[in-house]
Amino acid sequence: MPDTTIVNVVGRRVWTAAGEAAFEAEIALACGARGRALAAPVRPARPDPTDVRSAPSATIAAINGLVAAALHGLDARRQDDIDATLVNLALGGDEHARRAATCASSIAAARAAARAAGEPLHRYLRRGQSARMPLPVIDVFARGNDASPIRSLAIVPFAAEGVDHALELGLEIQRAALEACGAMAPGEYDEVTIEAVLAGIEAAGFVPGEEVGLLVDVGAARLFASGRYAGPDWSFDTDGWSERLIGWIEHFPIAGIEEPFAEDAATARFARDVEGRIRLIGNESLGSDTERIATAVAGQQVSAAILRPEAAGTLSALRAAFDAARGAGWPVFMGTGEIEVEDVSLVHLATAWQSGYAKLGAVGHGASLARWNEALRIEASLRPAAPAYRLEAAARMVH
Repeated sequence: MPDTTIVNVVGRRVWTAAGEAAFEAEIALACGARGRALAAPVRPARPDPTDVRSAPSATIAAINGLVAAALHGLDARRQDDIDATLVNLALGGDEHARRAATCASSIAAARAAARAAGEPLHRYLRRGQSARMPLPVIDVFARGNDASPIRSLAIVPFAAEGVDHALELGLEIQRAALEACGAMAPGEYDEVTIEAVLAGIEAAGFVPGEEVGLLVDVGAARLFASGRYAGPDWSFDTDGWSERLIGWIEHFPIAGIEEPFAEDAATARFARDVEGRIRLIGNESLGSDTERIATAVAGQQVSAAILRPEAAGTLSALRAAFDAARGAGWPVFMGTGEIEVEDVSLVHLATAWQSGYAKLGAVGHGASLARWNEALRIEASLRPAAPAYRLEAAARMVH
């Protein structure tokens, strides 16, 4: 049995493909095994542009100081102990940076323990349980600007027969959608963009809403100020904004809308208005937090969740949020924040926990490609033991 005692923790600043700061934690065990993980601070709904390019040096110092001292001597196989220790540490800096730092440390410990066991992370975490590849969710248009009523548009390829097929399908739809958009200004996503994606799905030979689902990420918090949802040349009160969203649902075969409102009460009213017609997906409003999920369940605000490691802060907290969302009967998407890092842990978590869905990003994005390629490797290692996911995933999402 290898000695899985933690003997060293190193934190460092790394960079994303977009030139934004992220954290990396590396943990070494007495047996020589090492594990690394990257995490980026969750971007606030209205970020300060002066903050996204510099990771607070105090947080990096905390990983090398407080975190390293606290984790030294702990057994990397005892994830609950590690995560409880991380949560109880009085780390300085911004809350988003603290969660990113503890997330990277938590996952790095799990990766080190998996390496010591001679197993990939997904096999180590599932501990003998069956595995199922998540259905990939692909961003066709991502990162809409703050003036855009839509933050991103993604597809759920129910008709895909595997990860490789999903990638091919996603690229084909993306190319056709870009052609249909014509001279669309970068980052300005609205009803015209929805029509372009639907045209791309049809051009690829699939039926929108049946063989390929469409997810609309509104990210309403960035649009909301002084009681109104507004862009440079449009403005709605809450009722008017609700009417616009209902118009989308009535005219387009949308499978789910993410973060449609910035107000909990408005979200709950909207959920009642569209009950049985569409999934409302919580992301920032849930924060990958069990208490927020419980509140959303009680208020019937959403009916699906996107959970992000860097929002939860530790693997244990993420798993608790995952179990709470599943307990509510929601479809669960494992996803990343807007500041993407080239870390593949997300794919392993989604596979080990059988999340059903993994929001892996855009096909052609540098950080996303690392996750897509890892998904291909994992799928190849599981076949033919892993059962097909297509029909089960489609049924969970639509119904």
